[in-house]
Amino acid sequence: MANLGLFILTVLLGLFTLLPGNWIPGVGILNIVFPLLIIPQLIMLLIGIRYQPKLVVFNAICIVLIFFPVMAQLPVSAAPEQTAWKVASYNVRAFYQQRGIAKDIAQWTQSEGIDILCTQEMRRSVAYPVAAHYPFRVYAPNNKRIGTAIYSKFPIVKHGSLIFDAIEENSYARRSAGYADIALPDDTIRIINIHLSSTGIKDMDMEIEPSREEWIEKSQFMAKKIARSDRDRGKQGRSILHWVDESPYPVVLTGDFNSVPGGNLYARLLWKLDDPYLFKGSGAWGSYLPLLQKGVPLRIDWTLVDEQLPYSGQYLSDVAFSDHRPLITTFNARSEPQED
Repeated sequence: MANLGLFILTVLLGLFTLLPGNWIPGVGILNIVFPLLIIPQLIMLLIGIRYQPKLVVFNAICIVLIFFPVMAQLPVSAAPEQTAWKVASYNVRAFYQQRGIAKDIAQWTQSEGIDILCTQEMRRSVAYPVAAHYPFRVYAPNNKRIGTAIYSKFPIVKHGSLIFDAIEENSYARRSAGYADIALPDDTIRIINIHLSSTGIKDMDMEIEPSREEWIEKSQFMAKKIARSDRDRGKQGRSILHWVDESPYPVVLTGDFNSVPGGNLYARLLWKLDDPYLFKGSGAWGSYLPLLQKGVPLRIDWTLVDEQLPYSGQYLSDVAFSDHRPLITTFNARSEPQED
């Protein structure tokens, strides 16, 4: 009975995670909880093999369902030895981490050999140490002080801001995306750089006092913030799927998604793009440092890649210039140039 109950729970939870966040606000919490069911499923699988072999089929089905969101968090591969070019996604926290951090990030990009750098929460007024290393650069929205940016050592032939049309209010959440068509030596690609709505939860919100009243109050407060951001991200997801479909070039979709790889948007994007981290992820665990410091190594920064592009790996760099770690995707050169 316990195994059957676990099976029903896993299937129902998995189905709920596939619903858009604007349908069921708060589904983002389920996306975090769902992969954790791999642990009781593996335990029940081992017990079933010993005592009830006929029932392990339930555990096998559930493990398959949980497989992708689990693998999207685990760095299980070795770093590639040789690469032709690299794309990095980095939420730089407006360079507020400490004085002079933009210079440190600029030096890191060169030591790491980053050819295309996509930043979120980028404050333009102090970004010049980074920009100095990249002759081609675009910002979105173009007329705002803080937003997203794409820096490239390869020519940018076209670019623009992207609008999340389903977000009605004229806010950062509506305009936190941009694209650049970049001419590589052997191909032209479209980089889509996004920053999805944040939960707005700060470190102090997660400091819960031992009293029962304080725990309930803060839990309700955080739940409301998560539900509100889930609604926005559900709406933003519709635009992202449209942008990927309409691209005239192979897409590299990158940015701070403010949610773990899983759920409705991730599942739909996997029909169109590859997640290199699934089987070629390496490096550090967890991309969001405040959660990592509390023992929760979650990756909320994604880079998904058109299967036509010869990616060779993906890893989180273990640096602390921001409250995020940068996610780097490595690519090999094509064997033959592709026609546009």
